[in-house]
Parts: sequence; structure tokens; C-alpha cells
Amino acid sequence: LKDFSRIGRYRDKPISELDGFFNIFVTFIQRRNELFGDREKQELQLVALGTLADLMPLENENRILVRQGLAAINESPRPGLAELMARQNLSGKKIGTGDIAWLISPAINATGRMGSPEVAVSLLLSENQGERNKLSEEVIRLNNDRKQLGTDAWGIAEPLARESLEKHHGNLVIAADPRIHRGITGIMANRLTNCFQVPAVVLSFMEDETLVGSMRSARGYNLQNLLEPCADLFIDHGGHTFAAGFSIHKKNLDELYDRFLLLSADIQFPDSENGGEVMIDAELPHEYLTPSILDLTDRFEPYGEGNDPLTFLARNMKILAADIMGKTEKLHLKLTFACGTYKWPAVYWKAAERLNRDFAVGDAVDTVFTVGRNSFNGSDIPQLILQDVQKPAGA
Repeated sequence: LKDFSRIGRYRDKPISELDGFFNIFVTFIQRRNELFGDREKQELQLVALGTLADLMPLENENRILVRQGLAAINESPRPGLAELMARQNLSGKKIGTGDIAWLISPAINATGRMGSPEVAVSLLLSENQGERNKLSEEVIRLNNDRKQLGTDAWGIAEPLARESLEKHHGNLVIAADPRIHRGITGIMANRLTNCFQVPAVVLSFMEDETLVGSMRSARGYNLQNLLEPCADLFIDHGGHTFAAGFSIHKKNLDELYDRFLLLSADIQFPDSENGGEVMIDAELPHEYLTPSILDLTDRFEPYGEGNDPLTFLARNMKILAADIMGKTEKLHLKLTFACGTYKWPAVYWKAAERLNRDFAVGDAVDTVFTVGRNSFNGSDIPQLILQDVQKPAGA
């Protein structure tokens, strides 16, 4: 039976007899109960939201569930989800993993981070339009409060992490401070990971002489290699390869620091053989770089953990225009490139300082990028999301 099981078509590990029987059982239940009617499609939307929000690898069944969940959202979103999407100017837009990861999930998660998870739950379950309107407004308010807490906490966490990097052999950063709110430790850990490209640990002090910690991985490192050797110190702990958490009595904190220091010396990154280089899927000649490239990249959705967006290289792209942008700090670049008969808009996050230092308007540069859409006034405008820009060698 296991040889005929469909699970063997997409599983990358040998399947056991138990795997085969489980797959047959799931198929039997689906057929018997005629699943995937309207109710199941609505519930599948929550599966997609949860899988993406929890940073689970988009492989095997996860990938199938998220893909079908996104299709259900785009076909007919749950009423509560539709209300939240309207608040975020997403109504009528084709929803992808980026919209979930950057807009919808953070807003839902913010209610729990701010101590009111019942607000999001009630919104997603409510059958009353007036109630959904009030609840969606409250979700947005809590999310804005969370953003402000994050802004304040970053000014505390970033210097602490930078100071700890050298101490931990350049392999780990730790930030612990009573002013860091418990609800945003995960966000801070994720942001530190993106900043320093090493695993990050952020701790918040509680009133009962305990601390709560959040961990995020970088460059393929398995966080369980840090957690398990310290398990005897924790009140509880859990998570997976890329995201984890724990709680600990304050009296055990110094011992935890000592163990993390020792363990950090032996951290090895599975992705380190790439030397920090960007992995490029294909080099595109200019005649291939048209808006129709989105038809290709859409076929590989959903993107996320374990399935990064397709990354391309295009050479000798002439910069036609450049503007610095940012709501509070002017950190980002908006560029326009000439590419054959098409002019490509592009965004380059946290690269404002590179303008007129490494490249300028009029330069022909080599670019590494993914492609996406910028929704504006009800229209989806194709754009490049830049990962690197360099002048050609010898230029």
C-alpha cells in the first residue's frame, strides 16, 4: 500500500507503513464526508493564515494547504477576514503570501501580543456585520500600539544585541531588558536576525521573577541545538527549527547566559557555504524582463519558509530615476530602470545611503532582484524588489 500512496509523490524522505496508512485514512475521511465544501474552504483560510504566521516550512502538505487556503481567500474571504482586509486596503487585490506575512498576520498576532487575543478570534468568528466593524477597528488600533512598542524597543534591543555579537563569537545576539514588552519579543528577535544575520534571543522580564524569551533562527541554523542543552533550566520551552520560545526563573538567568556563550562557539550555519552570497535562480536577458514574468513567478507560489521567491540577475540596467523614501526615517530607495522598451519601477530597502556613493542616476548596473506587485489606487503595478545593485567589474 505504501508504494501506491500519493504521499510518496511529494515527500522527500522514505515513507513508512504508518505514513501510508495515515495517508489512506485521511483520503478515506475526505471521500466519505465529501470535504472541501464551502465550510471547509473557509476553515482552510485559517490553516493558511496560521501556517504562514508561525513560519512553518512551505513543503509537502503545508505547501498544498497554504496554496489552497490562499485560493479560498481570493475566491471568497471569511467575513471577518474580509473586514480586516478592507481596513488594510486589500479588498479586491489578489492576496499572496507577502500580504499575509506583512499585513494580515501581524495585525492578527498583535492582539495576542497586546494581551487581547479574543479580539482577533471574535473578529474571525463573528456573524454580525456591526460587531465585525468594531472588532476590525480594534485590531488595527492594537496593531498600531504594537508598532509603537516595537519602535521604542528597537532603540533598546539593537545596541544590546550589537554589543553581544562579538562576545558570542559573531554567531549569536542576545537582548534582555525590563523595558522590552513581552508581546513583542518575537518581533524583536526576528528583526535582530534580519539585521545581524545570526540567531537572536530576546528576553522580557515579568513581575513574578521570571523571564520570557523568544528565539529566531538565521542561515538555516536549528534552534533546538541551543534549546535542548538548556532544557533543565527552563520552566517550559517549545518551538521548531526557525522559531522557538521559553520561560525561565530569574535565578537561572546567569547559568543560561553561560551556556549560550559556550554553545555559541560551536554554532555552524548550514547555509554558510554560500559565503553570504545571494542564490540566483536565473539570469534574464532584457527581452525576457517584461511584466509577463509575473505569470511565471506566480506559478511557484506560495512563497515563504523553505520556498524562497525566484531570484533573478539582470545586467546593464540603466538607472533612469532615483528617490529616497520612508515614513519617519529616509532609509529606502525607489528606482526606475530602463529595460528594453519597458521602464521598471523598483524598491531597494535600507539602501538610501548607497545612492551617489555606489551608484547614481545614469549608471548602468547589474541587479539582483525578485519581482512583485505594488498595489496603488486599485491597480497592481509590477515592480522589482532589489537585493543587490553593483556596477559591472571595471566600470
